[in-house]
Amino acid sequence: MKSGRLAFFVLLFGAALLSLPVFAHHSSASYDLQHPVTIRGTVKQFEWSNPHAFIYLDVKNKNGAIEAWRVEGNSPNMLRRVGWKNDILKEGDVISVTGAPAKDGSTVMRLDNVVLANGQKLDGQGFQYGH
Repeated sequence: MKSGRLAFFVLLFGAALLSLPVFAHHSSASYDLQHPVTIRGTVKQFEWSNPHAFIYLDVKNKNGAIEAWRVEGNSPNMLRRVGWKNDILKEGDVISVTGAPAKDGSTVMRLDNVVLANGQKLDGQGFQYGH
């Protein structure tokens, strides 16, 4: 009986260790949640894929140069629940995106929301900043 309990706890501990990479993957450690930014750009590609949807944008920086941004959203399933569709963004659409920028200064962001050219705001089910 004792060896059965021991095996159970060893199995439970092993399962917990194996799940750590999943928690790390969904960590917000790489994003600056305290200082959200809003960027405006032209959609180059909208990738509706698991485990995360991605928006690729061309954004004009302060100096007038074009920067390629990658915006990481939630899963298509989560986005669908708040009204998104796989064809809601098209190449050439001009949008504003608010989110948590990468801490390392790269042109990467975690999605909070999108505002379309017509003014429609789409919740990205990202990180909320008290709004």
